[in-house]
Amino acid sequence: MLNFIITAVGIFSGVLVSSHLINKYKIFDVDKKRQDATEILEQSKNEAEAIKKEGEMRLEQLKKHLEEDHELREARLKKIKDSLSHKGESLSKKENRAQEVKLKLASYKEEIQSAQDQLKRIEQSVFEKLSAKSGMTVQEVKDSILYRYDSELKNENEKKLLIYEEELKDTATKKAQKIVINTMQRLNVTTSVENKAVLIKVPKDQIKGKIVGKNGSNIKYFEELIDVAVVFNDLPNVISLSAFNLVSKRIAEVAIKKLIKFKGVIDHNVIKKAVNDAERETDQELYEIGEKALKSMGINKLDNKEFVRTIGRLQYRTSYGQNIMKHSMEVGWIAQMIGGEIGLDLEVCKVGGFLHDLGKAIDQDPNIQESHDKLSKELMEKYGFSPEEVHAAWTHHDAIPQETAEALIVKAADAVSGGRPGARQDTLERYIEKMKALDETVNSFEGIKKSFAMSAGREIRVYVDPEQVLDDQITGMAYNIARKIENNVVYPGKIKVKVVRRTKATEVAK
Repeated sequence: MLNFIITAVGIFSGVLVSSHLINKYKIFDVDKKRQDATEILEQSKNEAEAIKKEGEMRLEQLKKHLEEDHELREARLKKIKDSLSHKGESLSKKENRAQEVKLKLASYKEEIQSAQDQLKRIEQSVFEKLSAKSGMTVQEVKDSILYRYDSELKNENEKKLLIYEEELKDTATKKAQKIVINTMQRLNVTTSVENKAVLIKVPKDQIKGKIVGKNGSNIKYFEELIDVAVVFNDLPNVISLSAFNLVSKRIAEVAIKKLIKFKGVIDHNVIKKAVNDAERETDQELYEIGEKALKSMGINKLDNKEFVRTIGRLQYRTSYGQNIMKHSMEVGWIAQMIGGEIGLDLEVCKVGGFLHDLGKAIDQDPNIQESHDKLSKELMEKYGFSPEEVHAAWTHHDAIPQETAEALIVKAADAVSGGRPGARQDTLERYIEKMKALDETVNSFEGIKKSFAMSAGREIRVYVDPEQVLDDQITGMAYNIARKIENNVVYPGKIKVKVVRRTKATEVAK
């Protein structure tokens, strides 16, 4: 009984506890969970259905795309097949045509060979008949005919050559003038005339006295050291220098400027030091000038310092007032430009033109008696220039005949550079005098309205007043002007006189 009671109490207690826990935590609601599961299942079905429809749609689109692509590929393949078939037919036609051409060529060759054989038979028959009539052998007849035709051909060639030579003579002068004019137009350089006097400004006249020294002893010693003449009394605050050797004059100029700046007493030792310093500075200056000139001309000889310094000496050398460095560069450029016009070796033209007066860098040395052109030859050979360049350079004064076209061009370029108006002082003066004399001579005739000197005075063009000079008078006027120029004007070469008479009539239509 007790055990039953205990068991019953335990069961009751468990029921109470379970009921309490369910009420407290509400652990599990079966209906709600069942409802939620149903909703989730339904939603999953709907989503699966949508995915299925979308997949079927994409599959349909892919199928359609594949079908279209297949159709395009089929169409392309069909076109390729058609094209290949057409090309095959075309190739077959070409092969047939080629075969036909081959057959025709073979037929033509046979006809040509047959004609040649027939011609040979005819020739042989002709030669045999000629041999029978002339009493000569067949070979002698052939030689006779060939000799006659050969003579006729030579005569025709000689006539053609004479005609061609005459044409060249007619056009050569015009072509040469055109080349020279084009070259002069391309050459854009200033005048190369140098001032001969060197004037050095002195801050105070008292400094002159310091440099001169007692009884002129300092200046006498200075002139002994350097072969130069120093003048102090021509102008106030100015010392002027003159010398035959322009390098010596440059050394003297640098030395005098050093003495002007010297603060202490000037004696022979000071003068000696100033001259030595000036010689070193001038020597370096000559190297820099030569280096710059060679770079400008594009001549690669900078490794030889003695040669570079010799080139620099051309800066302090003149001929008729024309600076030889500028003249040499002009000749190099002109020769190169003319050589380029007629297809010569440009390097030979340039080097030969630039170095044609190289001997003038040393020809003022009293111990040297050779002419400057021969000195140019010796120096160029010494410094390793080619025989063609040496020949082009040193033959410009006709020491020997020019053997190359480049040598002739260098000679012409030298004449162009030295002979152009303004290049040389005495040439410029003579040119101005010639122009004045021509102008006065031409305008001394009556009836002349205006006149022009053309081609540097080699042609005179005269315009006359048509009311004073008639057409039948202009020939006589041209003759009289030419004769008067011959009598009154000194000039080289020839001067062409052209007299022009122009008339004009004007009327108004109403």
